[in-house]
Amino acid sequence: MGNITESFSSGVTFQYSAVASMFISSSLFYFFIAHLLPVSVVGSISLLYAIMNIMAVVFVFGLSNGVQHYLSYHIARENHSAVMKLMKQTIAFSIILALAAFSFMYFSAGEIAILFFHSSAYVLSIKLIGIAIAGSVMINVSGSMLLGLNQYKKYSLIYIFINIFTYFFPLSMLFITGKSVYLIAGLATINIISAMLFIIFVYKVYNRLSGLQTKAVKEPYRNLVYYSIPLFFSSIMGTSATYIDRIVVSYFINLSYLGIYNFALIIASAATFLVVPVSNLLVPKLSSFFSLDNKEGFRKSIRILLNIVSLIYIPAALGIAALSRIILYEFAGADYTIAYIPLIIIMFITSIFIGTTVLASGISSIRKTRIFLYSSGFALASNIVLSVILIPRFNIIGAAIAYSSMNAVNFSIVYYYARKFSVNNYDISRVIKIWISAIIMFGIIFTIQGLFPYTMINIFIYILAGLLIYLVEIKVFHLISQEEMGYIISVIPERFGTLRYMAKRMAYNEHNGNYDRLFRFIK
Repeated sequence: MGNITESFSSGVTFQYSAVASMFISSSLFYFFIAHLLPVSVVGSISLLYAIMNIMAVVFVFGLSNGVQHYLSYHIARENHSAVMKLMKQTIAFSIILALAAFSFMYFSAGEIAILFFHSSAYVLSIKLIGIAIAGSVMINVSGSMLLGLNQYKKYSLIYIFINIFTYFFPLSMLFITGKSVYLIAGLATINIISAMLFIIFVYKVYNRLSGLQTKAVKEPYRNLVYYSIPLFFSSIMGTSATYIDRIVVSYFINLSYLGIYNFALIIASAATFLVVPVSNLLVPKLSSFFSLDNKEGFRKSIRILLNIVSLIYIPAALGIAALSRIILYEFAGADYTIAYIPLIIIMFITSIFIGTTVLASGISSIRKTRIFLYSSGFALASNIVLSVILIPRFNIIGAAIAYSSMNAVNFSIVYYYARKFSVNNYDISRVIKIWISAIIMFGIIFTIQGLFPYTMINIFIYILAGLLIYLVEIKVFHLISQEEMGYIISVIPERFGTLRYMAKRMAYNEHNGNYDRLFRFIK
C-alpha cells in the first residue's frame, strides 16, 4: 500500500498549492472582466457560472463523496480487488451522467434563457455551458477517486493546471475575440481537457493496483449508491442554497447588481482557500480511523483540526472584512464599492460557524450522511425565504443576510448531530480567545485604513500589519499548542527551515515538556 498512498502532510501541501492557484487565478479573472466588461455582462457571466455549479452537482449524483469514502475504506484494509471494481463501475457511471448533463442543458437551453436571463440571446452560451458541466461531472468524480486512493499529489498537480487554465484560457478567448460567448466556449474546452487528464491518472493508478496482492473482497456497488444518495440530495440543496440569492438578485433587481454582489462573494471566498484543502483531505484520513476503529485518533484529529481551522480562518475573514471597501475599490472599481457592507456581513457570520467544515467531514466519515439532507434542506429553505423577503427591500445587503443565514442553519443541525454521535470535540475556551484576538486586529486595521488614501500599496501594508498583530497575539494568548502546530509545520517544506523554526517557537507546550513530541507527531 505504501506505493499507492501518499502522506497526509504532503497532500495538504499540494492541496494548498492547488487552492491557492485557484484563488489567484479566479481573482485575476474577475479583476480583468470587471475592468473589461460592463457590470451587466459581468452579472450574466456570474449567472452562467452559478448554473454550471448547480447542474454539475445535480449530475454528479453524490458519487464524488461516496467513491472517496469507499475507496479510502478499502485502501486502508488493502482490499485492492474491491477498489479496482469500484473504480471501473464509477468511471462508467460518471460517463453516463456527463452525457445526461449535456443533453439536458442542450435541449432546455431556450427555456433557461427566458426564465433566468429574460432573453433568448443567451441560448448559445447555455448550450456551451452544458459541455462545461459534462466536463465538470467527470472532473469531480475522477478527482474524488484520486483523493480516495490517497493520491493527493497527483490530484493537486492536476488541479493547479485546471485552476490556471480554467480562468486564463477563457480570458484569452475574450481578449482575442472581444465577445463574452467565446469566454464560455473556452471554459467548456478546458473542462473537457481537464476531465481527460483526471481519467488518465485514475487509469494509471488502476494499472498499479492490478499488480498488487489483494484479498477477495466484494463491495456491492449499491452500497456506494445508498451512501451517496443522501449526499446527492444534500449537495443539490447545499449548492442551490449557495447560489439561490444570486438568482433572486437577478430576478428581482438586475444583472448589474448581480455583478456587483457576485464580486463581493468572490472576495469573501479568499479566506476559504485556507481551509478547503484540510476539508478535502480530512474525509479520507477520518475514514481510515473509522475503518481501523481508532476512536481516540478520530476524536483527537477532530479537536486539533477545529482549532486549526478557527485559528486560520477567523482572522483571515475579519482581515478581509476590515479591508473590504479598499479591496473592492482597487480590484474592481468604484462601481463595486457599494458591496462592502454585504462583504463585512458575510465574513463575520461565516467566521462564527466555520467549524461546520470539520464536523461535517467527521459525520461523513462515520457514514451518517442522511444528516446532510436535513442541514442542506433547511439551509436552502432559509436562503430562499430570506432572499425573497429581504432582497426586494434591502437589495444586496438583504442578499448577504440571506446567504449568511445558511451558515447558521447548517451549523446548528450539524453541531447537534455531531454531539449526538460523539464527533464534536470543540475547545470552546480556545475559540473564544481566537475571536478576541481577531476582533482586536480587525478594530485596529479597520480604523487605520479609513485614515489614508485607497492605494494598492496600502492594502499590502495593512495586510502585513494585521498579520504581525495576530502573530503577536498567537504568542501572547497561547492560541496554538505544539501538537496543533505540528499539523501546520508538516505542510511547510523542509527547505523553509527558518519559517518552520519560527512557527515552532510560537506554539505553547500544554504539558510543560520539550519539543520531542512535536517532531514525533510530524514523523
